[in-house]
Amino acid sequence: MPQIRDQQPGDEAAIYAVVSQAFGRTAEADLVKSLRAKGRAVVSLVAEEEGQVLGQVLFSPVVIEADVGKHAALGLAPLAVLPAFQRLGIGSALVSAGLVRCRELGHTRVLVLGEPAYYARFGFSAAAEFGIHYPAEVPREAFMALALVPGALDGCAGVARYSREFDNL
Repeated sequence: MPQIRDQQPGDEAAIYAVVSQAFGRTAEADLVKSLRAKGRAVVSLVAEEEGQVLGQVLFSPVVIEADVGKHAALGLAPLAVLPAFQRLGIGSALVSAGLVRCRELGHTRVLVLGEPAYYARFGFSAAAEFGIHYPAEVPREAFMALALVPGALDGCAGVARYSREFDNL
């Protein structure tokens, strides 16, 4: 299993290549680059083996605009693994390590738009169960939330607002 570590200076080109190849386009890689350039990469981890970056996960700020106030959260996006190394547990290792890091940094909520069966294994469930909605039309079950501490999603009903960089996807 590759080593999971924090992104370091000099990883940018490898991350761009991994994300581009994983998604088959550059939009998500451009998103990572932009979030990093604007200081919005709260947690950025890579999976590395023998000096090669095989995968990457990024967490950036999200604001839940609730009926009463605003609540800080993190958005997990994107998660990328080189196609030749997918389905080997690297993505799961990145997500698990990323969630641990988010907790260590004192964050309490994470949102993700993704495959429900995949993210449920980490404890994510439909955000709509907490009254949290994505600002565009997406399948209800695909937009998910995870409380990193018990009760962190209570009273957070509202709309999730991602950084403007996501508007380009």
